[in-house]
Amino acid sequence: MFRVEQEEAIRFYCGVSEQVWNHHPVAPGAYACISPVSGRHEDTPESRRVNYVRIPPGTAVIQDSGAFSDGPRQRLSVEEALERQIAHAERFGYASQLTHRASYDLLIDEKWEGGLRYKARWSEEDAARACQLTVKAASYLSRHRYGLGAILSAQGVSAKQYLLCAEHIVPSLQEGDIFGLGGWCITGKFPRHCLPVFRETMQQVIPFLSREGVKRVHVWGVCYAQALGELLWLCDQYGLVLSTDSAGPALRPALGRWGYASWSDPSYRKPPNETLGRHRKLHVYLTRRWLRDFRSREAGSYRFVPIKPKPIQLKLDMVS
Repeated sequence: MFRVEQEEAIRFYCGVSEQVWNHHPVAPGAYACISPVSGRHEDTPESRRVNYVRIPPGTAVIQDSGAFSDGPRQRLSVEEALERQIAHAERFGYASQLTHRASYDLLIDEKWEGGLRYKARWSEEDAARACQLTVKAASYLSRHRYGLGAILSAQGVSAKQYLLCAEHIVPSLQEGDIFGLGGWCITGKFPRHCLPVFRETMQQVIPFLSREGVKRVHVWGVCYAQALGELLWLCDQYGLVLSTDSAGPALRPALGRWGYASWSDPSYRKPPNETLGRHRKLHVYLTRRWLRDFRSREAGSYRFVPIKPKPIQLKLDMVS
């Protein structure tokens, strides 16, 4: 096993979409992730709201594309998506803190029905077009960097489809870029369905990325310990460093929830609004420490899990 130098086992970028946390300053820590927009509806333009953010000095920022909030009728061109990202960073004063900007992929773990977005993976046939648009978006952003690094994200429903998408994206990567692992944020919500294909996909994609000289990967929106542990193990074997992002750690206390995996606390109750902001800050801090020390704190999840062979259905010839 060999490792690329990084202080944290898994670097955490705290998702930020607010200017205050319940009467307290937003405190994402050293690293933050910002999307220009958010929303779950597409019936009206107002349903997709601009994220009003305030980022403290000294916080390094990666910028998501906002693709997860754009329904089928709201989907932008790659040119418009980049313009939206640039305008948002300038408007809210964090342009100088940006290190990387994400490509405008088309998510395959979201579906829209009746103008409402919900979590569900696409069929492989439907995802083929999403992969084509995702590759196009990566190529475009790579050619329009404006001095920033890029996070070029892949999508795909099956391991074969995901690897094919990755093969088309890797040529657009440059030194210092990050390969984005998109489409897995629902893994913790539906582990029985998603974890087997996640496992199979990562066991093919991570070795490929290593052979191609990729040094950093970012898995979008995953705080699920089992998936992170298996992915981190693979990254360690192949010399890649890993990061993730989520708004969950900043929102979890507001939902009356505390911790992840080994440090979750089922007795936790949402505090009064006057102190909730401090709880949110502490929870983000503790999440970052948990991910920093993930190898020791979640040793049971940090491992290689073999892929179970798919059952083969035998057919008996009828003999007259």
